[in-house]
Amino acid sequence: MSKIRFGRGASSDAILLMAVKLVTTLLGLATTRLLSEYLSKYDYGTYSQILLIVSIASSASILGMMDGVNYFYHASPNPEERENNVAVIFALQCMFGAGTGCLILLLSSPLCAYFDNPDIRPLIIFAAALPLLQNLMQMLQVMVISTGKASLLALRNFGVSVIRLLIVLLVISSVQNVAIVLLTTLVLDIGQILLFFFVVRRAGCKIRVRKFNKEIVGKILRYCAPMAVFTFISALNRDIDKYLVALWTDTETLAVYTNASKLLPFDIVITSFTTVLLPAISKSVAAAEKDRSVQLYRSFLEIAYISTAVLCCAALSASPQLMLLLYSNKYMDGLTIFCIYIMVDMIRFSNTTMVLSAAGKTGRLMLFSVGAVALNIVLNVLLFRLIGLEGLAFATWITTLVLGVCIVLAGARELGCKLSQLFDCKFLLLFATENLALTCILYRVQQWLERMDVHYVLILVIICGCYGLTMLALNGRRLLRALKRVNTYTETN
Repeated sequence: MSKIRFGRGASSDAILLMAVKLVTTLLGLATTRLLSEYLSKYDYGTYSQILLIVSIASSASILGMMDGVNYFYHASPNPEERENNVAVIFALQCMFGAGTGCLILLLSSPLCAYFDNPDIRPLIIFAAALPLLQNLMQMLQVMVISTGKASLLALRNFGVSVIRLLIVLLVISSVQNVAIVLLTTLVLDIGQILLFFFVVRRAGCKIRVRKFNKEIVGKILRYCAPMAVFTFISALNRDIDKYLVALWTDTETLAVYTNASKLLPFDIVITSFTTVLLPAISKSVAAAEKDRSVQLYRSFLEIAYISTAVLCCAALSASPQLMLLLYSNKYMDGLTIFCIYIMVDMIRFSNTTMVLSAAGKTGRLMLFSVGAVALNIVLNVLLFRLIGLEGLAFATWITTLVLGVCIVLAGARELGCKLSQLFDCKFLLLFATENLALTCILYRVQQWLERMDVHYVLILVIICGCYGLTMLALNGRRLLRALKRVNTYTETN
């Protein structure tokens, strides 16, 4: 049997990003565990409320400009035109971001009333400053990837995660102050932005905001505006249940729900491959290379659902032990919500918009997002009344599934192919059956080990290890072949 060699290409870059992201994610989870363990539920709930404000403000003010940077950078053959486009996009982001920050400061009293928590008032300054910084950082990350510096981005993520963990350790061992944790985030974001500007400039891509050309603002906004609606509504769709929990319950309940619904690193493969494949697919779509685009998208989907399903099902098999490890016994009331959100993560790969955004079909994405948030709101209200907090999580799962089906179908239509050309249906059915059977078996084994009084960390290692090794034996070669196909279609470009 011949060896499968990766060589150079998108898979190689993605694997590097995954390796470092895995370490940085583990460091991030360690940070969350420390905060959950040493902050009271009330303080952690207050911290979560500030992050909710940052999340919605960031999504509202980025206005689709992260996708705009990628689109106009690759769609502009002329270097001067490319530089002018990028300059206008960054200038617009600075203006909108600053305006959003001022609006948050003006709304400090209504926000305190909404969350029924006067203790967030002195922390509102962080909610006002962080959205602009995080948006600039995301846009600059796109520029760093586009200039071929993926490895530097990965190392930067690792360094920042280490620093953040060390500072959190210092804070919880001394003052245990939410404001200090948020101040740390602010300082680190500023440092990363300065680093990215330096890297992009050294790569020959200068961002000169003073070269603002108002004549091309309309062209940029025509692309970005529909994407802005999609981004904002997608963020609202992702967090609407948390806003309802904040409205209908108390700060401590929000703390439990926030941890139980936190995104876990099951999408580590998806995000890494999206990062390195988006420029390649953008170029292919712009050059009307339909066959190459179809093969890249098909390979991405296969890599995404194989890797994500294995990680998620392994986590479900040992879900009580995993939640105990991540958030401590204090948050075990949210176990059912935790499991539902693992199933949300399992299907989130279908929500990747790389094909439609690369083709400039932002209007269609906007319509999808509007429909999804409307569905989510209706389901949230109905299911909360029927089954309580778990209903909010289940509403998110249904909405994610419906939106994913719509996006994949629209992507296939845009590439001029049938859905069957993007999936091997026979393999997909077999793969789903394998995961369902193995999850049921190992969950029973996990319960037996718990009754035998085996330590929860050892149970977690045994169950997840058995799951991973079994699925690797069954599907490892197929996954490697998909990785090799990605390299075949990208290494020469």
